[in-house]
Amino acid sequence: MQCSGSLSSLSRGDRPVAPTFMKKAYSLLIVVCACLWSACGYQFAGTAPLPQGIQTVSFADFSNHTLETGVEKELQWAMERELRIRRNIRVTDTGEGVISAQLQMLELRPFSFDRRDQVLEYEMVLALDVQLTDRGSGQVLWQADNLRVTEYYSAIPQVLVTTSPEFLQGTLDPDDLPGLTDVQFSETQRRLATARLFTAAAREVSYRLGDNF
Repeated sequence: MQCSGSLSSLSRGDRPVAPTFMKKAYSLLIVVCACLWSACGYQFAGTAPLPQGIQTVSFADFSNHTLETGVEKELQWAMERELRIRRNIRVTDTGEGVISAQLQMLELRPFSFDRRDQVLEYEMVLALDVQLTDRGSGQVLWQADNLRVTEYYSAIPQVLVTTSPEFLQGTLDPDDLPGLTDVQFSETQRRLATARLFTAAAREVSYRLGDNF
């Protein structure tokens, strides 16, 4: 069977119309993709359930085995914000699940140097263990051991990229940089990097909780 016409034979005022079977095939493809998507268990961020159907959580006091005093509270606050805001999970004093964590390491390491061996960038590494426990039975529903998160920051203003997302999210203005000593600048960058590190750790924990692994 031959087609009675071709695209080149259409008049200028005509528009090619997709055959009905192509429309149906396209619709069927969308349905199949949707089924495969759901079959794979894919869910948008913030909608994946917690292990064992936990609906509400509480936070036990985090233990801190690092040399940095008070960082366990900062990490706990970051996790609470992550679960409340991005995951829309209720955080109460009597949650069905209890989240606990142990900060095992928080290290600051020189990452890059100039030709005079002056430090240009630092690497900050956080290692922690996290557990989700059933309040009623005490059973560990989920855990992640030796979870590691890394963040970097500039040690001197000369290597700072003021258009980077990290700088734009901070509180420093480019006009303030000339008035800071290298020590003041590095300390400010370290505090900002620490906050980013804890936010990244909280999101990693949230992501893994949603995947239940």
